[in-house]
Amino acid sequence: MGSDVIPHRHAVAVHLDLQRSRHTPEPNVPRPRPTRRSRTAPDGNTFATTTTPDKRAAWFGSPAGASAASGIPVEPYPGVLDHVMGNGVEAVYGAGVGGGSLVFGSFTPVPRRQDFEHIFPAAADYAQLAQTYFPRAKAGLGVSPLPADVLAHPKYVGARSWLKVIERYGASPHFFDFAIDWDIVRDELAGRATPSVTAGELSYGVNSGAKKSLDRSYLLAAERTGNVTVKPMHEVFDIRPRSRRAGFVVTARVLDEQGRTVRTVTTEADHLFMAAGSFHTTRLLVEARAQGRLPRLSPRIGDGFGVNGDFLTIRANPREDFGAVQGGPGYARIYEDNLPGGPVSMVYQATPLPAPLGKAATTHLVQAHTDERGTIDYDHRTRRAQLNYPHPADRNDLDRRSNAFIKRFHERTEGRFGFAANGTHVSSRALGFGSASTYHGLGGVVMGAAADADGGIRGYDNLWVVDGSFVPGAVGLVNPALTITALAERTMDRFLATH
Repeated sequence: MGSDVIPHRHAVAVHLDLQRSRHTPEPNVPRPRPTRRSRTAPDGNTFATTTTPDKRAAWFGSPAGASAASGIPVEPYPGVLDHVMGNGVEAVYGAGVGGGSLVFGSFTPVPRRQDFEHIFPAAADYAQLAQTYFPRAKAGLGVSPLPADVLAHPKYVGARSWLKVIERYGASPHFFDFAIDWDIVRDELAGRATPSVTAGELSYGVNSGAKKSLDRSYLLAAERTGNVTVKPMHEVFDIRPRSRRAGFVVTARVLDEQGRTVRTVTTEADHLFMAAGSFHTTRLLVEARAQGRLPRLSPRIGDGFGVNGDFLTIRANPREDFGAVQGGPGYARIYEDNLPGGPVSMVYQATPLPAPLGKAATTHLVQAHTDERGTIDYDHRTRRAQLNYPHPADRNDLDRRSNAFIKRFHERTEGRFGFAANGTHVSSRALGFGSASTYHGLGGVVMGAAADADGGIRGYDNLWVVDGSFVPGAVGLVNPALTITALAERTMDRFLATH
């Protein structure tokens, strides 16, 4: 049994029992450099930085910045962030070998049972995930808590100050793990590695190599078996059933660093696993169904897109010292369960502002339960899938509830003590805050709707989903990386048990 992994912006296709690939090169066109896999260079300059973003921060056509509203135009380049501009929301995805893990904040919390079960159908089986698959995902990702010696370092005064703010609010901090190599962080603190995690620089990749992205964990382990080939700069654009027997024909463009098609590659697969990120996995399927290439797909393909209840806010002019440079990734979540609209959570994220501006603001992610969902629909005019999220600012329950919480938070931590000008919240949608954008777009091939509980995509027995599109729009008041990994582990277990 062999397998082939094709990662790119739009899809990651995993092929089992693979036949030999067929390549149709265009004449007299140079092959792309095989180095777009972003291995950390010794000079500590592999990735762009948040304070000085450049073309390496943006996938072809995207702005360099955390959101399109705050981004800057750069020349086209296969950088690490892909901005999907939907009608009503902006969804940001990781691009490159490692996908979202290259750009996520490395938070890997386990959702509370009551929050998970508020979102997921009973078939998701939280007890089984807690017993088997959350621990397996933690081991596979290599996660661990922030060590006491790192927390005690002057660069981490922000995390310690956040604990003081939590105490004033009257909540208990909830600690969780991170996909971070703390020994390399210690090297950063000692001056032996490029300051990256210790400067809050995580959004565009980590130049010290301290982030445990998937190219250093799951993908690396797969490659070491000798049965997996990773092919960067391949952009899948066509999936259709194989004519002779069950399986699929997958066609990809091979791109150079200017975004030009060098050649096309066609591969056959008995079983096809999709992991292109929630939008692009769903987009490929929505387009294939509408264009008649995969006509048996469920009509529920494209339903259930959500933003994970994400609401981004900045606390400006904090009273405590959070550090001129804030050590990351962040620290400690609080839950507020005594609100009329339902529970919310809030976590501190280190803000990578240049010194001394780090003392002026801290970034926080609020997450709330919300039933607001969008769709990924086929646009017959453009012949492309389009993200639609019909929840504008004036009719957005997530924004309303999150704003109510942060007002309460500010009053209890600052206002009642006479510091109304300190720690004031900024969540302007015009700047990409609030629920205007998300790094956690989820859904589109949702379990119990377009897919079964095992990850099989309905309509085709040998088509599977193993990314965030499988999740019903949210995971339950926490960042989703660990939950997505656990669900993928379970899907593969069930697949291997029956094949």
